[in-house]
Amino acid sequence: MPLHKADDASNSVPDGTAADLDVGVIYTHERHYITPLLRTMSQAAGDLRIRLLLVDNASTDGYEPPCDGFWQTSVLSNAARLGYGANLNRILEASTAPYVLLMNTDMHFDPAEQCLAKMVRFMDSHPDCGVSICRLYHPDGSYGYPARRFQTLGAIAGRRLGLGQMLAGSVDRYLYRHHDRHSVFDCDWVSGCFMFLRREAALQAGRFDRRFAKYFEDVDYCARLAQAGWRVMFNGETYCYHHEQRASRQAFSADAWQHLRSYLHWLGKWGLTAPKAAAA
Repeated sequence: MPLHKADDASNSVPDGTAADLDVGVIYTHERHYITPLLRTMSQAAGDLRIRLLLVDNASTDGYEPPCDGFWQTSVLSNAARLGYGANLNRILEASTAPYVLLMNTDMHFDPAEQCLAKMVRFMDSHPDCGVSICRLYHPDGSYGYPARRFQTLGAIAGRRLGLGQMLAGSVDRYLYRHHDRHSVFDCDWVSGCFMFLRREAALQAGRFDRRFAKYFEDVDYCARLAQAGWRVMFNGETYCYHHEQRASRQAFSADAWQHLRSYLHWLGKWGLTAPKAAAA
């Protein structure tokens, strides 16, 4: 599939220059989330040149992102609604910066924290890191455990079947609960709500697997990066916020069934034996 060019671009810049960081966001109808996200994002960048790559996923309200605060903005318009993996590929194909951050819309930054500037410095200081994530908190202050191990049957049973107390050890291991959340460590995968990718690594790993329409696309991509020799890392030295939805928690919801289908596809692709794991 050829590279999709931006359908609309503003804040034009001289030829031959590139942003320090491309930030990709997919918009369908989440106007109440995306407005505070973009406002705080532009304030959390320090002196970085940020290009916003906004995918308009056939929205009904035609959201126009603000230009103020961004070095450049580009809108990638879909004629028909695409799945999550396909939209992430649109962002990767349009990216030209050394780093590209793939974000959910239901997030926001603490402007004083300068999270994006700190994440770029972290990646600069870890040239073998292909993807990283920071600490994530929910708006009520609870912790989101954004770094995970590959799932085991024990972790699945503990989290999905209400056996958390019986299988607490498996769940704690899955969530890296015994690791200091303010530290830096290698992990198996990072949540797709905030994937801070090195573009060089993304070019090597290739596109997201579109067969993961929703869920496990992040797990699969991190496994492929590790197979290609890149580190998957957690950077606990900065943070941002995630208004996590977790619609798949309801056992008989459409999201729960989609989660199951994606997990079955994961098993068919990788098997019960976990892919090459990161250092503990």
